[in-house]
Amino acid sequence: MGKGWAYLALCIIGALMLWGTGQFDEVASRSNLNAREAFWNDAFAKELRTGTARMYVEAFLARQQMTLTCREVAGATRCIGLDPSAKGGTATSPMGLELEIVYQDSALRSSALTATPLNVIN
Repeated sequence: MGKGWAYLALCIIGALMLWGTGQFDEVASRSNLNAREAFWNDAFAKELRTGTARMYVEAFLARQQMTLTCREVAGATRCIGLDPSAKGGTATSPMGLELEIVYQDSALRSSALTATPLNVIN
């Protein structure tokens, strides 16, 4: 009987250690990356289509509390930002949702979403 209790105690301690390091975060559904990706795909399909004015796109992003870092690249403006509402990954390897927008002639040319480790975002 004593060995059974010792085994149970070791299993509980091991599970607590894994939980403390964040290894169960994804399993416990603390991630909303899929929901945020669906939100952005819907927004780009309905409101932010190709050709939408840059001013309207930036107003929409401001309502989502997003700030973009923009660079001029070969006649186009490439902007990258991190969705502040998206969270995912684990405590030891957090993930975020990076949004890339390309403008040409003050209109939206393309957009892309990428799940990115937070420690390597530019």
